[in-house]
Amino acid sequence: MSETQCAADCAADDDLRAIVDSHGRRIDSLEDDVGTLRSGQDAAMERLISIEAQGQERERNRAAEARDTRNAINGLTQQIAEQTGAQKRQNELKEAELLKAQLRGERIKYWAAVTGIVAAVGGMIGGTLLSSQTWDDFFFASVPFLHHHHAGMLP
Repeated sequence: MSETQCAADCAADDDLRAIVDSHGRRIDSLEDDVGTLRSGQDAAMERLISIEAQGQERERNRAAEARDTRNAINGLTQQIAEQTGAQKRQNELKEAELLKAQLRGERIKYWAAVTGIVAAVGGMIGGTLLSSQTWDDFFFASVPFLHHHHAGMLP
């Protein structure tokens, strides 16, 4: 409205202008508040994204550490198994050597017993046969120092 219009309307225009100016200032203030809230929200969102990225990084690090620990445990288990297997193999070889030595000892005892029996039987047979006067005369008659004829026994 213009100033040339009625006086009542002019007064109302001034009041309306004051109201509109007040509302404009309030709207500007609200827009500033909304801008502040948006920048705060953006900052909070960036912070949340940063925290999320840090959490994911920590999770990847934990997973890598867990994988490294699992690999180390598996390697250690394999080394222990190899060591145990090597010790078991050494024990088996020692047991095989001991068994061979025991078998060798048993064979020696067996052949010593057989030789002893054969020698005893040979000694018994030889003692029986050679103690006879007939065999004595037959084998040793021509050996003067082994076969003595006593003077009283001659015919």
